Amino acid sequence: MNTITIVVAILTLWLVMGLGFMATYSTGRKKGKSTFEIWTSWEGILFIISVAVPLLLMVYNILN
Repeated sequence: MNTITIVVAILTLWLVMGLGFMATYSTGRKKGKSTFEIWTSWEGILFIISVAVPLLLMVYNILN
């Protein structure tokens, strides 16, 4: 895959995961859940992973 395709794929992943997390976040806050509970839900963890993994891979590729 070329660079543009990778960037578009990562941005699409962030968009989808971010929208899913925001839906969970708003629903959780309405139900009175704490912020920590919401961030440690499946959607929160997957959103964190979807942001962290591409950044870590980018740093790894730059260093090697």
